[in-house]
Amino acid sequence: MSANHPAHEVTIGAASQIPTPRLSWSDGQHQRRKAQSALATSVISSLERSGKWAKWQQVEPRLAGFASLEEAREGWRRRDERCYQVVAGLTALGSRRGGDDDDAALAAAVLLEEGVNRVAMTLTDVCEIDDVNATVWEEVKGAEPQVDCHAATYLLRRTRQRLSRPAAGMVSRVATTSLDARTETNNSLVLGSHTDGAGRSDQDRDLILAGPDVEDPVEDLADLLTWAREVGVIDTEEIDLLIELLAAENDGMAREEAQRVVGERRGVAMRTIRRRRDRTAARLRDAAPKYLAAIA
Repeated sequence: MSANHPAHEVTIGAASQIPTPRLSWSDGQHQRRKAQSALATSVISSLERSGKWAKWQQVEPRLAGFASLEEAREGWRRRDERCYQVVAGLTALGSRRGGDDDDAALAAAVLLEEGVNRVAMTLTDVCEIDDVNATVWEEVKGAEPQVDCHAATYLLRRTRQRLSRPAAGMVSRVATTSLDARTETNNSLVLGSHTDGAGRSDQDRDLILAGPDVEDPVEDLADLLTWAREVGVIDTEEIDLLIELLAAENDGMAREEAQRVVGERRGVAMRTIRRRRDRTAARLRDAAPKYLAAIA
């Protein structure tokens, strides 16, 4: 953190490194709310003592509608649309390329407490509420000061993406993968029937593309996707999405669970992942005659 000394010190990663007993949903929710309340109380009290909110209002007109952070916090709970502008204003004040005020970055995290809680619930296996608050703070510090009323969505999406990456110091539930990586390691990307670790057969996995029988389905899939990429049917990002979904399913996840987890990693909703997958699969099916002719 910079030399402005934020009102409440937050650290990232430390909590996630210490194994703790799994809490029930209600107990976990209670602890998250308690931690958020403590952070909000600390930041609000510090701003009242320093008079910073009034000073910020003089240079950032988007804060003018609320007399304090506490009032803005109540407005957010009422779904007051002006609060989206307040988040944008605090981001401009907190960004290193803007006002570079650490307290403003913390105030943004406090205002986004509901979204922070949702992210913490979604990633409960890999991080704690303090990790999420700290990451929101970092995202504010690195944001463009010209960010608009979509700042809240942007900050929470970026936070979720960062915490989902192994580079963030967290352990992701599904490892990222790609066509080249899966081909090189020759992991089992078997399309069609699947047997999990308990020996249960799953016949409910539809083929991305109905093709002829082959001795090596991994090699055949790799050839198909490589051809599709080279001729422009689909791009590398779409291929990586398909491979990641297939890897998750073949690691034992149900299809919807795989789509949800991959969506969390990429910072989008499960329905968006499903839509992208279906769109890509449709293009592959349409290109099937050309592919079969090319390998004939």
